[in-house]
Amino acid sequence: MALLERQSERRKGSVRGRESRNQTLTTKLTGAEYVELEAISRAESKAPGEWLRDAALSVARQGQGNDRAMVLLTEVVGVQLLLMNALKPIATSQPLTAAAFDNIVSEVHKLKKTVARKLVEEK
Repeated sequence: MALLERQSERRKGSVRGRESRNQTLTTKLTGAEYVELEAISRAESKAPGEWLRDAALSVARQGQGNDRAMVLLTEVVGVQLLLMNALKPIATSQPLTAAAFDNIVSEVHKLKKTVARKLVEEK
């Protein structure tokens, strides 16, 4: 009886305990590409469509993480550039005027993305 009770708890629109998938994304493959994809999916004990779905979502989600990481890296680089340029005059007992500080901030805004990209490329 417990099995029957679990089945009756299913929500409308759910399949096997998950939200139903009702959106379609299609692609066209050559015969050789399909054979290759089918072999890979079979090796992972998945249907080709399920394997392709997992692969597409994995790549899409990976890209989101990289975008966020790049934004964070850019801001960290900006703070580093600001500190290095603002602290140098202080360390050498030179005055740091408001105009000089504004110039430093302006240069940091211009350079931080370029410097962050170079850091990633050097990796």
